[in-house]
Formats: sequence, structure tokens, C-alpha cells
Amino acid sequence: MRKAIMIAGLVLAFGVLAPATALGKAGGTDRPISVHQSGTTVVDVGTLAFTTETTGIVSHMGKSTAEIEGVITLTGPDTFTIAGSAVIVAANGDELFGTFTGSGTNTPGGGSEGTVDVTYSGGTGRFTNASGTASGPFTQTPTGTTATFATDISQSGTISY
Repeated sequence: MRKAIMIAGLVLAFGVLAPATALGKAGGTDRPISVHQSGTTVVDVGTLAFTTETTGIVSHMGKSTAEIEGVITLTGPDTFTIAGSAVIVAANGDELFGTFTGSGTNTPGGGSEGTVDVTYSGGTGRFTNASGTASGPFTQTPTGTTATFATDISQSGTISY
């Protein structure tokens, strides 16, 4: 159960990632994207579903927030995969939609670490026809005896809109 909680935390930290290639849309302009957000992840230890809420800076969006929902799948005694969806809300209210997959391992002390790949597809406002990808590392650190984790995310890639 503790390993599942650690894994869930890692998934949430999906620091949306290291350099990646864009899926540029026809007629769009490819732009680099960089994400660094921190927040909290809560894991349902019965279903291994998780939610993460973060705030931080996203290039092209300014100070932003993100709502992430996903599920953890155990793949071994100390390994897991994650998958789900995310909505990043820009300072002006525009939204960028994405889906993600990733994998990770449990770390000593109840945390986790791994990598996550995000695919951006659409949104609102200037991101209505956005497309792109980003990937990078994440870390999860337990914040007590509950299934709540401090989450840190860093990502870079490209986006076209």
C-alpha cells in the first residue's frame, strides 16, 4: 500500500518534462515550451487514481495553474506506470489540454521518481488548435502519513498554435 502511494506521488509530479519534438499543426508556429510547477498530489490508495494541483510558470502562459488526473498501474514491486489528462490554465484564463503517460520507481523514504511524456492537443483561446509534446522528470516526496505528496514538475518541448 505504501509503495502504491509513493508511485502515485511520482506520477503526479510529472514535471512535465525534458526536451521533445512538437507535433506542429498545419499553419501554426512552433514555439519552445518550458514548464515548472509545484503543488500537491492526492492518491486514492484503493483505486490508485490520483489528482494533482500545481501552480507555477509556463512559457506562453505566465503564472499558471494545472489540474491533473490520472491512474497508477503497478508493474513490479517498486515500479509503476501512470497515465491521465491535464488542463493548464494561463494567467489570462486560456486553457491548454494534454494527456500524459510515464513510468517511475519508488524511492527510499516513501517517495518516487520517474519520467513523463505529455501530448498537447487543443484548448481554449489562443490554444484552441494547439498541438505539441514535452517530456521530463518528476519527483514525489511524501508530506506525512497520508497519501498526499509535494509535487515538483519541470518540462520543456515545443508547442504550435
